[in-house]
Amino acid sequence: MYTIGQVANIIAISKDKLRYYEEKGILMPKQNSENNYRKYDLQDIDTVLLIEFYRSLDLEFKTIEKIHKQGTIKNIKGILDRKRNEVIKEIDRLKAIVDRIEATKKGCDDIDRFMGKYTIRSMDPIKILGRISDFRAYDEFEIIHKNRNGLDDASIIKSMKRYIRCNAQGIESTEMLITKDMNNNSNEKDDCILQYEKCAYTILEDGLHKKDVMGEAFKESLEWIDKEGYRHKGIAIIGMLLMVNDEGIGKSYLEVYIPLQ
Repeated sequence: MYTIGQVANIIAISKDKLRYYEEKGILMPKQNSENNYRKYDLQDIDTVLLIEFYRSLDLEFKTIEKIHKQGTIKNIKGILDRKRNEVIKEIDRLKAIVDRIEATKKGCDDIDRFMGKYTIRSMDPIKILGRISDFRAYDEFEIIHKNRNGLDDASIIKSMKRYIRCNAQGIESTEMLITKDMNNNSNEKDDCILQYEKCAYTILEDGLHKKDVMGEAFKESLEWIDKEGYRHKGIAIIGMLLMVNDEGIGKSYLEVYIPLQ
């Protein structure tokens, strides 16, 4: 027979955890009625080892209790299949978060490189899931929420792209597209997918403290396109790179794609 301290040392777990297993009714050591000291036999140690084994598979304690009471191979296989699917789903979710983190870091680098400057860049494909009239048309946000399943947990601001129609004089009309980023290797063909191989690209700063930043930046963009000898398609797509609060002033950094002919 072994004391609680000895078992804790053998398996390298805390006494509190052993007491917790006992409270849950899965571990039942013999107890001296005179001094309340617990005595653990070999079966008790095997039970703790069983618990630790299945905890290493990240199974919940309730599930381990079921295995302890009725641990048939069939039951265990079913439990492991369900757990495996949960883990794969969580891995996919975490990978998506890593991708969004990397994209945001790249956005920070792009802000440093292209703020107020111009270059030629392709625009990765996006799929249009819906439309609303404006970024602050909050009464229309229900359209965004209805498309939540298709947005892969993207934030509201990253799922929105401003779609602008323009001419030589500037902006004609504007609306917000609810979009989903697509894989560059996707073979999906859809009229709702936008992708442009050649665009004039820049980054601008916007915010409530700015006045007509869109109109001014657009005028500069069109002047640059004309100066470089390009012709635009009469549209522009603007997406949010980053939102910050700098000394109490809210700022947005927007990337502007103007497709070229």
